[in-house]
Amino acid sequence: MHNFSTDQANRHQRYILIGILTAVIYLGGISVFGPIVGFSLGVVSSLLYIGFTRYLWEWEWLHDKGLVAVPNLNGSWEGYLYTSADADLIPDEQIVDEGRQIEGLTKQETSIEINQTWDKIRVSLDGPESPSHSRAATILVKEKAWPTLSYNYWNDGSTTNEELDPHYGTAILEYDEGQDKLEGKYYNRPDQRGTHGILEVYRVN
Repeated sequence: MHNFSTDQANRHQRYILIGILTAVIYLGGISVFGPIVGFSLGVVSSLLYIGFTRYLWEWEWLHDKGLVAVPNLNGSWEGYLYTSADADLIPDEQIVDEGRQIEGLTKQETSIEINQTWDKIRVSLDGPESPSHSRAATILVKEKAWPTLSYNYWNDGSTTNEELDPHYGTAILEYDEGQDKLEGKYYNRPDQRGTHGILEVYRVN
């Protein structure tokens, strides 16, 4: 996983709070157990940091109280990729004809796996012909009606399609909490791949 940035204004306050709790626990331990208390300041701080960033930040009541604004996007997501790639170069069995269609784009099945902590994330897309993995990300929670996940990715290219070389790209997805859906646009570098499209995925677990 890699770090992600966010516009949650009070994010840094959580680290300050961890520092204060560390001092309180450490000094309290000394007052109870004496100067030979088993936990050092560094150990206490590390345990609090790990506990919050990996587990506690997911608690729903923290989100309900507004103490954590960054959405929890962990899980497996399944849905569709609508691509501007030439449909003649896409195998017929990979093209989805039913349901919603977008003019000028070809519909294919896709899935995304998101692993996230309080300050790190990794977005892995299992595309119809090639996988991609995020390299950097930003989660905005204040600018729009819905939180927005933006990330840059590296696509490994295809071993079966000579037209699909390794390339960089960017995706900008809005999170609809009501439908538990991520949807938005993606772009591939013009000098490498030059295609674009829309991602529409729903969380399945």
